[in-house]
Amino acid sequence: MRLSDDIRQFILGDVMIIIGTRDATNRASIARGVGVRASGGDTVEVLVSGWQWAETIANIQASPCAAITFSRPRDYVSYQLKGSARSRTADQADAGLARSYTDRMIAMFAALGVPENLVRPWCCEEDLHVVRLRVQERYIQTPGPKAGTAL
Repeated sequence: MRLSDDIRQFILGDVMIIIGTRDATNRASIARGVGVRASGGDTVEVLVSGWQWAETIANIQASPCAAITFSRPRDYVSYQLKGSARSRTADQADAGLARSYTDRMIAMFAALGVPENLVRPWCCEEDLHVVRLRVQERYIQTPGPKAGTAL
């Protein structure tokens, strides 16, 4: 399912990234992403710390589906993408993207009054993996009456 230009621009902005996965017994877990790529088409790549979120990486191998939510902290506008996922070890370009994302999040949260020492633990860049999602479903998840509405 192709992403609209509006959603693609949104997820490339100053958003928090939450990845939901499940294990082979359907037990759910989440992870925080530390960067995203969305060049068009129907795929999105999110960077995840395998050190901090090892269960998420294992879940994708056991049950290759995921839901990724992108939420903008200044107004809570949120979108969720669901689909099939796979992961790979990150390379140097991916690590650079994660560093840039972390710097942006620290600055964005500072502008909202949240100090760096509270943000830094969310933005772990150790043992980076790239989760590639082939988008099959899209939803509005902004709190309110339209939350859960398919796009």
